[in-house]
Amino acid sequence: MEINSSSSILKNRGFLNLWINQILVQLSYNALNFGLLVWVYRLTGSSAAVSLMLFSVYLPSVIFGLFAGVVVDITDRKKIIAIINFLLAVCFLSLIPFKDNFVAILTIVFAVNSLVQFYVPAESSAIPLICSRKQLLAANSLFSITLFGSFLGGFGIAGPIINFFGINFVFLFGAFLLFAAFLLSFLFPPINNSLDPLGKKLSEAISNRNTALMLGVAFKEMRNTFDLIKGRVAVLASLFILASIQVVIAVLGALVPSFFEKAIKVNSADASFIMVVPLGVGMVLGGIILSRFGNLIPKRTLVAGGITIAGLLFFTLGTAHFLPPFLLRHSPEPFINKPVLTAALMLGSFLLGLAMVGVVVPSQTALQEYSPERDRGKVYAALAVLMSFLTLLPVLAVGVMADLFGASPIFLVMGGVIALIGLLAFKPEFYFSKKQLPYKVRQFLGLGHWER
Repeated sequence: MEINSSSSILKNRGFLNLWINQILVQLSYNALNFGLLVWVYRLTGSSAAVSLMLFSVYLPSVIFGLFAGVVVDITDRKKIIAIINFLLAVCFLSLIPFKDNFVAILTIVFAVNSLVQFYVPAESSAIPLICSRKQLLAANSLFSITLFGSFLGGFGIAGPIINFFGINFVFLFGAFLLFAAFLLSFLFPPINNSLDPLGKKLSEAISNRNTALMLGVAFKEMRNTFDLIKGRVAVLASLFILASIQVVIAVLGALVPSFFEKAIKVNSADASFIMVVPLGVGMVLGGIILSRFGNLIPKRTLVAGGITIAGLLFFTLGTAHFLPPFLLRHSPEPFINKPVLTAALMLGSFLLGLAMVGVVVPSQTALQEYSPERDRGKVYAALAVLMSFLTLLPVLAVGVMADLFGASPIFLVMGGVIALIGLLAFKPEFYFSKKQLPYKVRQFLGLGHWER
């Protein structure tokens, strides 16, 4: 029991250092994301512009993601994390002189997220290298707590900073945290895994600057990654679920400024108080609960329940279009002027946070348990690529549709679809008979539903 506890995992110095670095990077990154969502909407007045900014967030993953995973698996993750911490701080500072230039913002955001493509697989794949298998659930739960806590802190503090000090302070705040993370990274131990023959060949090619050999080996590694994923149902299912969550988060980010300003008539910067903070609190509380009791509930049940609840909450959010006119009067104003609407949104956001943790933590744990140690970096890079690839088209489409039809109808449709998918995960036999689905699909959905 001791080895599974949060107190035991915190005695692991390597994990503790990695955990603190994650907090600093995620806090700065989330403050930047929320700040730019609000800033770009105010700068352009268009949801399509916000979507284009988010497009520049996800495009780097499609371009660099798989290559990043190959590099991570043959490199000391300590070096990768240190270099990226420093370069991210430089990018944050470069936003200050170009904050009024939309094209420059897109360019810098692209650079920031290109660096993140190397940071995320390095950080995520390092956890199993510094923790025992029995500590993985506790380690992932703690990472989820601080991941969502940083989401809470970053998004929560960005709104007040913009309102009281301006957007430049968001950039300075983030750069300071990233530089602190850079200094902390010098305390890391080396974080390497053993290389397979192909990995050694790529490492030698990089050392000798043999570009042709580097590309050849890298593409072969990528093909091996796809073969690995196709051959493991648990890995494929986890990748698909986590990628789908990213799509939903991106769509939510694209719609929030328009939803607040036009649908419910509340200042978009106040989303940090009435939506993001309760969402983060729900995520943190959910992570704490799962770290203690998650092993008592089947992962499939947690995931299916979380998806269903999230869908119902999004559907409810879309009904804002039908609220009584007296609740939506006036132009956008501070949230304190609409207490009933604010309370309802805060409750819904809190429940959404609980639901999301119920999906993310079991899926993340399954992904790590069923991925071979030497290939985890590539698997996480494949996850990042899949997330971004599936996100590009929806995030552009919802921005244009929000400008044409408003955000509420999009939430209605999206919520209904997500809820139906959650019910499918609970009871696939209710939708399909055994004869209607091929074996691979039934295996993905859980063979036990048709074998009872």
